[in-house]
Amino acid sequence: MSVGPRTRTLTRITSEGRRHEVAAAYAALTQVCTDTGDNPSQAELVGEHPHHAWWLPASRALALVHADADEAGALLRGARLLHEHRVAAVAPDYDQVRIAHGRAVTFWRSPGHPLRDVAASARLTAAVHRIRPGAALWLEDHDPFEGLLDGLDDVALDDASQWFLRERAAELREEWERAEWPTPSTVILGARAIAPCYGDGSHPRLFPQYPLRYGHREWDLVAARWHTELLRGHRDDLHAYTAAYTAYGRAALAPPYGQIGAWPDYQTVRDVVVLTAVTDTVRRAHLDTHLRRQAAHQVACLRGAHRPPWTWGRR
Repeated sequence: MSVGPRTRTLTRITSEGRRHEVAAAYAALTQVCTDTGDNPSQAELVGEHPHHAWWLPASRALALVHADADEAGALLRGARLLHEHRVAAVAPDYDQVRIAHGRAVTFWRSPGHPLRDVAASARLTAAVHRIRPGAALWLEDHDPFEGLLDGLDDVALDDASQWFLRERAAELREEWERAEWPTPSTVILGARAIAPCYGDGSHPRLFPQYPLRYGHREWDLVAARWHTELLRGHRDDLHAYTAAYTAYGRAALAPPYGQIGAWPDYQTVRDVVVLTAVTDTVRRAHLDTHLRRQAAHQVACLRGAHRPPWTWGRR
């Protein structure tokens, strides 16, 4: 592989399973680049979840290699929807998904650097929520339980942990179906955390990592908050996020709840978001020892072996 120095180092020290995944993603990328004219030489792997993200220094572009072609197409349609409604977002270089070696590849203009700007994320999230749902009838409904436990039989976890995840998912599904949503459904990000923003010295831009969905905005608001409650590390300014969201969009929540944490069904939604984040890790546990340990630790946290704030490390 004609990759950059950091990626060469990674492939030397990582497990065979993870090395195979990286090589397969790079093979798909190089095949597609012969069609687009992009240059994959010295490409650096800058992300591995939910897709393999490659920075192409020669083309000054970011390429995403997806396992699911339908998801890749939905990501592009979502980018077009954001552009049509003047939501600042990273734009794709090409308007179609390219397929090679059973994987899908999309190309994106240089997103710049990740920003830790809570207020900017809130404003952009509010802008997404203001899009009329009727403008995107193709959006799929947001169902956090769809595919949640896919592949669980094959993951590198003991039987007791697998049983716990199945039981917890069943409990939360029952609670989810009883939830009383304070606002109507709309276009949402369906994120697992604060929506990522990027910048290159100009205005912050969204770069959604998952396809847009039709669902409840409370999901995005809870996803932006739960890290500050349950994980050890940087504490985002919840007041700034809430103030920016409320000022730019519709009220964060309809009366009488005021702030998302006061909503009676907040904990149910929070626990579904957290379970989604954990199963994301669990499904990748086969790739290397670090991810196996991380998955086991996260499940142990959910089972009560460790009290929050938890230390989950990089995710």
